[in-house]
Amino acid sequence: MNSYIQTLLEQRQYSPEVKEQAVLRILFGGEDPAQVMENLEIHDIYTINNWVNIYKRKIEDGLITLPPMTEKQKQNLHALQQRNKELERAVADANLMILALNTLIDVAEQDLKIPIRKKRGTKRS
Repeated sequence: MNSYIQTLLEQRQYSPEVKEQAVLRILFGGEDPAQVMENLEIHDIYTINNWVNIYKRKIEDGLITLPPMTEKQKQNLHALQQRNKELERAVADANLMILALNTLIDVAEQDLKIPIRKKRGTKRS
């Protein structure tokens, strides 16, 4: 019985390479998740969808940069439009992060009297 449970657990473990390959094929290759699931012998579609959602969140958080587009993707108008939306979202998120960090610095400098930003014209040693 113990070996049966171990076998089940091993069947449900996927390497980071398999996860990344599945996600990249779906997000940037435009492949159908069901087809990727079948090709990579993944046990269910929910697993792949979970990996895709996690990967998307990492991209949005800036933990992962978008991979370069292939020549085939550059010729596909739909892929270019999707990439454009992803890049616009990334820029908007980056601008929001910059605004938040600048606000945090302003509050620290005003309320806590902590000089953080380097003043223009200060001498370097």
